[in-house]
Amino acid sequence: MKILAFDTSTKFLSIACLEDFSSAAVYHEDVNVRHNEILVPRIKDLLESLNWKLTDIDLICVGAGPGSFTGLRIAFAAVKGFSLVCGGRVAAVPSMDAIIRSPAADKFKKKKRKLAAPFLDARKGKVYTCIYEFSDGKIRKLTDYLLVRAEDFLRELKEEVFFFGEACVKYRTELDMCKFAVFDEHMDWYPRALEIGRVGLKQSFEKIEYAEDLEPLYLYEKECGVKK
Repeated sequence: MKILAFDTSTKFLSIACLEDFSSAAVYHEDVNVRHNEILVPRIKDLLESLNWKLTDIDLICVGAGPGSFTGLRIAFAAVKGFSLVCGGRVAAVPSMDAIIRSPAADKFKKKKRKLAAPFLDARKGKVYTCIYEFSDGKIRKLTDYLLVRAEDFLRELKEEVFFFGEACVKYRTELDMCKFAVFDEHMDWYPRALEIGRVGLKQSFEKIEYAEDLEPLYLYEKECGVKK
């Protein structure tokens, strides 16, 4: 199965072409706020490098956020447009499900951490987070995708959690004060399209998604003007 996957939920633009679970071509760069300019040309470049056409794509996987409202709108407009051309299946993958499966996850295994959570800056004094459990080589989501005040969330912890993401710098004081928080300020946490594609492929085995029904994983409803 030929898969096109991309994520624009952060300052990184991440794109990958996969054949089933194997990587065929990857682009992963910090583009700041230029996703709208670069997304389609970079996808075109990757497809041409493989001699693939958009009509060859069997599955399109998109990072659903939470994250940049503008970035998510760009990605979802693209996946809906592409699906009209290729007619393939689609999958919207929560970006944190890809983040927790990044190459950096090896740190959890080496340090034998049982619980880990992305800790991402949502501004306005809040963070995006979700706690995952690593057990027997598998990853299981233990909480919903959360938008919470950092200090309130940390106050409720009952066991050790390894945190990573840019909010670890912003909320270092709060993390230091929490006896159950262990964190890494410098870990490369940005979502990678390769993992978006792998998670999306598994997801496509379990449910059918339609491009016209896809919606970003917005947690700030009022600010982005959308309703669930």
